[in-house]
Amino acid sequence: MKHIGINDFMFYHYPTAIVTSPDGKHGIIPVVNVNEKDNCYDSCLWIMDTETGEYKKLTNGKKERNFIWVDNETVMFTSNRDKAYADKVKSGEDWTCFYTINIAGGEAQFAFAIPRSVAKFKKVGDKLVMVVKYDYNKPDFANMNDEEKKAAKKAWEDEKDYEVFDELPFWANGQGIVNKKRARLCIYDMTTGTNEIVSEDYENIENYWIEGDKVLYVGNLYTDKKGLYQGLKSYSLTDGTTEVLVEQKDMKIEYACILNGKVIFFGSDMKLYGCNENCKLYTIEDGKVKFLADYDDSVHNTVGSDVKFSDGGDKAHDDKYIYTLSTTRKNTVLRRFDENGNFETLIDRQGSINNFCLCGDKFYYAAMRDLGLSEIYSFDGKEEKKLTFFNDELLAERNVCPIEEFTFTYKGCELDGYVMKPANYDPTKTYPGLLTIHGGPRVIFGSVFFHEMQFFANEGYFVFYTNPLGSDGRGNAFADLSGRHGSVDFDHVMALTDEVLKMYPQIDEKRLGVMGGSYGGYMTNWIIGNTTRFAAAASQRSISNWISKCMTTDIGYYFNMDQIKADPWNSPDKMWTHSPLKYANMAKTPTLFIQSDEDYRCWMGDAIQMFSALKFFGVETRMCLFHGENHELSRSGKPTHRLRRLKEMYDWFEKYLKA
Repeated sequence: MKHIGINDFMFYHYPTAIVTSPDGKHGIIPVVNVNEKDNCYDSCLWIMDTETGEYKKLTNGKKERNFIWVDNETVMFTSNRDKAYADKVKSGEDWTCFYTINIAGGEAQFAFAIPRSVAKFKKVGDKLVMVVKYDYNKPDFANMNDEEKKAAKKAWEDEKDYEVFDELPFWANGQGIVNKKRARLCIYDMTTGTNEIVSEDYENIENYWIEGDKVLYVGNLYTDKKGLYQGLKSYSLTDGTTEVLVEQKDMKIEYACILNGKVIFFGSDMKLYGCNENCKLYTIEDGKVKFLADYDDSVHNTVGSDVKFSDGGDKAHDDKYIYTLSTTRKNTVLRRFDENGNFETLIDRQGSINNFCLCGDKFYYAAMRDLGLSEIYSFDGKEEKKLTFFNDELLAERNVCPIEEFTFTYKGCELDGYVMKPANYDPTKTYPGLLTIHGGPRVIFGSVFFHEMQFFANEGYFVFYTNPLGSDGRGNAFADLSGRHGSVDFDHVMALTDEVLKMYPQIDEKRLGVMGGSYGGYMTNWIIGNTTRFAAAASQRSISNWISKCMTTDIGYYFNMDQIKADPWNSPDKMWTHSPLKYANMAKTPTLFIQSDEDYRCWMGDAIQMFSALKFFGVETRMCLFHGENHELSRSGKPTHRLRRLKEMYDWFEKYLKA
């Protein structure tokens, strides 16, 4: 049996979702693979016969991921394979090319091109309802003749060395500079070839859903500072009118639909638990928002993993019910709600459901089960069936370390613990241990495949983790860490460490390491300033200073103040008290920092401050800064960068925990 190697993630297949045809007889599966030669990711469409279970590759263009079903036999997708249009985009114009392909195979056929940058699209009759990327800083080339384009491109090119900021946020993780850039609702008429933007100027479209000839959409209108509140509108494809259903003043909205003639939506007023408060169900009666039913769990999948790419939706509805994924303690479940807010759980199995597709009385979904990688499954109301086996052959040859689950109690609070023993474990030997801490904090660890953890376990480490206070899956009260960062959550991960050392005397308590990213990076920074029990640490995309992060990151201007219950002007002492940088003078632990220079969620300034402080105080430290990467480095960064990240961490822990 081979060990799981540091670069094995390059050989995994990543089926991202499945969408069935209108008759349910076939499904399209976008599959992502690492392109080692070009140091990127390819994505192709696969076709599955849902009756026989047979599946095969349908496209080979390497960039096909955004698609719809035109009819039972035809799929439409976007691609950049046409050089003439690709050159136009390179010159600054916005174009999206659409292709169709018959599911029986053959060459894809060029259908048409739209002078817009299309993010997503849906078909209603002879119209495409699209969300397009719109840049108010750039000339609208779509409405210019060739001579006008030439002059406008020259003027625009002269401005490319400058960035002008006049709103918040001015940048966003994974998107780059977003100042005066919006996602807009656009209708394309396939019979006339015309397109029309129908959302308001400077309104950012967060999501949309089709209801007959109506388009329900959530928007956030701003020209200075983007707020947390969203509005819900209805656009008529028949007469082109727009109706405001929910004013943009006091709610965030996750999902909206119409059941039995009633508009029902998941939303939150964020009054009790702040901006991360779980959604409740609401309806609209006589033009007013009416509370329908309370719901304490999240309406998302928040089970973490570093080896999944996810497309598709986490919510859907039919004539009677709304269906949603929800995270409950350890797993992702699928639930359905009726028009009165009553719910029942349909699927509850260990693991993670990444997204799902509703097809009549059946469900199709991408999921992680039984310590396997993502595969496609179906559920008919009684039985879950595995439909694809993209990764089975590879994993069958690898030593996948099992995860041992247990519970423990700290000051009356029951917590979940997870331990992975080293590969080829020998109880007569001693081993180093690695405490790993998840991000968020409002996500969870579960019993799913995590390449990073499997790699370290295969290299002779005990790996252990928990879901401390602040984690998802146990309702709003447990997830509410506001004003307490670095207190009870710190106690919980230390209590886990104590418990694991008791359970496994084979772990050498003098050879303990700690690692984590995002919130886990924050906790790693906090730990090295508040205890010396760890012999080495790896802090990734971290937070060290709540004050500086407040006004340098894409969400800091509202998230930091919401989470810490303080602000830099009226209560800087409280923000500083919860900042790991305050305690850097107490740190003794050799610490590696992993950071991306385009991470606008946890800006590199925080990692630099912590690194510099440790250097100043004579602590052994090292920083690896990745150019061109963002907050998602460990999950979707360039393959060579992901590999180098793991090698940096491996070398660091080998030096301090095994030498």
